[in-house]
Amino acid sequence: MINVKNITMKFEKITALKDVSLTIPKGCIYGIVGSNGAGKSTLLRTISGIYKPTKGEVFVEEQKTFDNPKIKKKISFVSDDLYFLPDSHLRDMADLFSAAYDSFSFERFYSLAKTFDISTEVKINTLSKGVKRACAIILSLSTMSEYYLFDETFDGLDAIMRNVVKQIIFDEVMEKNATVILTSHSLRELEDT
Repeated sequence: MINVKNITMKFEKITALKDVSLTIPKGCIYGIVGSNGAGKSTLLRTISGIYKPTKGEVFVEEQKTFDNPKIKKKISFVSDDLYFLPDSHLRDMADLFSAAYDSFSFERFYSLAKTFDISTEVKINTLSKGVKRACAIILSLSTMSEYYLFDETFDGLDAIMRNVVKQIIFDEVMEKNATVILTSHSLRELEDT
């Protein structure tokens, strides 16, 4: 369970989140819709323990996430602003993720790469925006985490890839009781999820 209690997040003169509270039960898909700049990314970064809230607290499984490596290993976060090591291949990134996540599954990684028809030996910086997004999703789902946070989940994905990603996310929730948070600025992208 994720429990966000009255968090406020300020950056210099900007208040990105103000007194936000929510509870997300285990084993569900939770959608957050809002316009650009509404604070969706900040909320996910705070839930995942990247940001420490200015005020309030975030708990995952009744433990604070900030400065808590044990609970962070249960969370996989795909940012809207994707980052890959310079000149890295998808396989290089899998090696990095496997060092960070004890539960990383290379079997799952290769299976998902095959599902998306992406070579694990291709340089990621040569790929299109949508294929880079698919690479990030492959890496995230290969961590075998209990909590998945996807920021602007379907941005850049074509209709076929969107449906594949949705089905994989559904399966993750149904088969593994995972918790998934999806954000989007478009209600249409999330309404059938």
